[in-house]
Amino acid sequence: MKIWKLVWKQWPWLVGYIIVLLILALFFQLYNLPSNLVGDLLRYTWFICLAVIGGRAIYQAQQLKKLQQLKTQKSPAVPHFSHPVLQAYSQAFQECKQQLFNLQQQQDRRKVNQQDYLKIWSHEIKTPLTALAILAEDQTQVPSSQVQQQISLIQNQLDLLLNYQRFADFHHDLDFGWQKTAVLLQPIIQKYAIFFAQKHLHLHLEVESQQLLTDSKWFSVVLEQIIFNAIKYSPPQTTITIHAQDQQLLIQDQGIGIASTDLPRIFEPGFTGSNGRKQQVATGMGLYLAFNICQRLNINLQVQSQLNQGTTVILGFAQSDIR
Repeated sequence: MKIWKLVWKQWPWLVGYIIVLLILALFFQLYNLPSNLVGDLLRYTWFICLAVIGGRAIYQAQQLKKLQQLKTQKSPAVPHFSHPVLQAYSQAFQECKQQLFNLQQQQDRRKVNQQDYLKIWSHEIKTPLTALAILAEDQTQVPSSQVQQQISLIQNQLDLLLNYQRFADFHHDLDFGWQKTAVLLQPIIQKYAIFFAQKHLHLHLEVESQQLLTDSKWFSVVLEQIIFNAIKYSPPQTTITIHAQDQQLLIQDQGIGIASTDLPRIFEPGFTGSNGRKQQVATGMGLYLAFNICQRLNINLQVQSQLNQGTTVILGFAQSDIR
């Protein structure tokens, strides 16, 4: 701000000075004091008034210069202001600047992570596409079951990617209501029926009339990821069991299980564990997304597993959210 604008903003001091002179003139008149005293007072104090006004303008200009330096200052040190209000503004400004810097770093990390995940997803989608290309190259007529299986793998990866992107706007897309567990499971089982048939897996359902107070779309995403993992890591001719127990929904398989060293990290983004590295069929995002959705839906997600003995996924609900 230019100095003359700061001088102009000192007008209350000038007005106050004039008011004081007027009051003194009135006082002298009331008490019949010599009126020339007012003139003498004006003659010997006007430069003091101007000095005060100029001094305040210069002081404020210096303080504003320090505030301007905060915009380009890279050091976290906060410049000292003699005025307590300006010092408080400076500290608040620096805190906001630091928060903005932290937020920018988080966004940069999120952007890098998203790029890494997109690379993983693109690889996962290319795998079934390559399988389809090989089938079409080696055979003039490709069995529909094999085509459906590869298409289902592609669809699963696309759904996972889209749901990951939608999760950023999670709270704007919720519609809670009482949902029958069997009704939520039916389309998921039908979607992956080709895999049940191809691996000769048995499905045992014991959900009876269980109802859940939840968002059907997002909870279906959780169920789909868990069931797809159970199918993917189950050997042929084994059983996948889904049953209700007290305030829980349990999904059990007789698959290869999870190493005890991997269990604490299975909900981390991008973590595939030893199973994913061996089979090279995992993005490490399915359980991460399911866990975060469960947290938002007030569902307690736990996983119990032993190598070569299978895995049990436990979905725990509040007493008021299940009947």
